Amino acid sequence: MTSAVQSPGPIATSTTLQTSVIAATASSPIATIATVTKTSVLPSATATSSSCPADLVPGNFEFPHLIVPVDSAQPDKAGGTSYNGTVSSTVSSIFNFDIHPSFAGKTCSLVFLLPTQDKLVMSAYTLSGTGSIDVAQLIAPATQSTSYNTVPAVKSELGATSVEPGSGYVIATQACAAGETIAFELSATRSLALDYFQNYDAPAIGLYIS
Repeated sequence: MTSAVQSPGPIATSTTLQTSVIAATASSPIATIATVTKTSVLPSATATSSSCPADLVPGNFEFPHLIVPVDSAQPDKAGGTSYNGTVSSTVSSIFNFDIHPSFAGKTCSLVFLLPTQDKLVMSAYTLSGTGSIDVAQLIAPATQSTSYNTVPAVKSELGATSVEPGSGYVIATQACAAGETIAFELSATRSLALDYFQNYDAPAIGLYIS
């Protein structure tokens, strides 16, 4: 959610990429163009920041309450639940977020954070290949029984983001869906493969709503 805070954790500075994504807003069912912002994660003692992607303030962000991997190579296999976010040439991951009612009337951003390996204490990841991560909002949340063949339809395409270690990305910003469960699917393009343990302990890694 949008707020200005003094962060005890990593602070991010932003530079605009020459990339645009499709993002729907609560006030209009028609998708609009939003700019993807790339942020570099810096040491904690720098300054205050407004709406910093890397700034996960307790009580002011949502982590996924269910992560479901699905595999096109095993299209009828239920993904179950996972602690990892995984994307590859065949695997995509669906993230369910339960948005707290207290977020009503506020603005939320979907952010993706990927610190460098040496900064991580409680997590780790593998990253290989070339390509980007495609993000889509789905019309309904996943369940532990969701398979590749039963993934809910896409509500809106949020575009492709090229991820680099040590960076964070604002994928979309819109009115908070307070009191609702919403879902996003991450998939890979080309040969990109990423597998990481989702963890919000500083430095946070993975997909969040803030």
